[in-house]
Order: sequence, then structure tokens, then C-alpha cells
Amino acid sequence: MKKSYKKSLSVSLAIVIAAAGVPLLAGCSVEGAVNGAVQGATGGDVSLGGKLPTGWPKEVAVIDGELLFGARGSGDNKDGWVVTVKSDAADPLEDARKTLEDAGFVGDTRVSAGDASVVAMKNDSYTVVVASNSDGLLYTVSPA
Repeated sequence: MKKSYKKSLSVSLAIVIAAAGVPLLAGCSVEGAVNGAVQGATGGDVSLGGKLPTGWPKEVAVIDGELLFGARGSGDNKDGWVVTVKSDAADPLEDARKTLEDAGFVGDTRVSAGDASVVAMKNDSYTVVVASNSDGLLYTVSPA
């Protein structure tokens, strides 16, 4: 597979995962099911509130807010992470985009549908997709 095709596929996959994960921000009723599914998929590396998952890349800045959920998963000898954040900011997605930009990320691709929006950014090491709806943000981080 060509490198550019793999990168395109990785970014597309990250966007699909992030968009599909936006409903996970909806509340605690889903939390138990998500926790069980993610623990099964990751071998138990799940955080339900308060901290970033193990190995979260330091260069991926997260906006201030309440960390609701975090998980790390592995595939093809590479880690990936997801985190949900509830923020009181006026425009949390714009704050997330600006925070990542300040940390050296580029590629501000923004897509909106209804009350959900998605921003995709990358640096030399990671692709970050941040999905937003009225309940909060979902960060999806994968190797570039």
C-alpha cells in the first residue's frame, strides 16, 4: 500500500470513528456499556473520569474541562487514544482547535452536521480528530 493512501485511510478512519463516537458524549446511561466494550477491546486500559489514559501523547493538548472518559487501544503495534471532555467554554471546538494549533498541529478541516462538528488536525507524529456536540468533545488520537 502506498504511504499517501495509508495516511488518507488513517485520517478517514479517524474521522469516521470520531463521528460515530459523538453519541457517546450523551451521558452516563451509555457509560457502563462503553466501559465494558472498551475494556474488552483494550485489555482494561480505561479511565472513567478525571485523567487521561495511559500513554496519552504529551504533545496533544486537551482543553480545560471535566474529563469524562479515556481509553487507549492498540493495533498494528501502534497505540491510539480517545478522551471525552465536558467544557464550559463558549465554543469548545474552536478552543480545542486553537489549543492544538498552538501545540504545532495543522490541517484545520472542519465539518458540521446539525449540532455536531468535527475538526481534524495533525503533526508529524499524530492525527487528532475532535468531534463536538452540545454534550462535549470527543478527541480521537492516532499515529500519523
